[in-house]
Amino acid sequence: MGGEPVYLNIYDLSDQNSWTYWCGVGIFHSGLEVYGVEYAYGGHEYDVSGVFATNPKDAPGPVLFRESMLVGYTSMSPQHVQQAVQEMGEQYKGNAYHLLQRNCNHFSNDLCRKLTGKEAPLWINRLAGMAVMLHCLIPTAWVPPLSPPTASPVLGPEPVHVDVAHEERQGLLSPSDRQRLHSKEAWPSQQPQLQREPLQI
Repeated sequence: MGGEPVYLNIYDLSDQNSWTYWCGVGIFHSGLEVYGVEYAYGGHEYDVSGVFATNPKDAPGPVLFRESMLVGYTSMSPQHVQQAVQEMGEQYKGNAYHLLQRNCNHFSNDLCRKLTGKEAPLWINRLAGMAVMLHCLIPTAWVPPLSPPTASPVLGPEPVHVDVAHEERQGLLSPSDRQRLHSKEAWPSQQPQLQREPLQI
């Protein structure tokens, strides 16, 4: 087998995975590792890339590393991998993240296909797929509404810190994202979200 190995690093997001994993479902985070860098996707409030790079098997946040799987090999150079990841950031914006329809596992699968021509294992995102099919049976408070992700910024009471210099050093922001981050229009004025009053019956 020629080329650089590509690994899928999988993390548990729930203690319940120790029970459900053996049934082929669970709540997982994943990232794709190649050339000693792990690429993953997460949400934030701005209309710029949500793709980020970390050290392998060292994902941020409340996750527990579960396993690393060899998913294939790539003939791309490190520079071409970086370019492919950067291009994917145009599709995987931070404010386009959706728990069921566009999450870190969707990103890992798409990047895996781009680098190796193979799919990531289905079970890493099976629960999200089942939830989409059975959405009408799930309490609405548990999941966001099913709708196409929007590219408009989400306003919230708390600003999200984006370390622009760090992201640029990682080279994951496209030139258009860099320009947007440095413009005033990229940072929405902080207005509180509207609170819905409960229905009186």
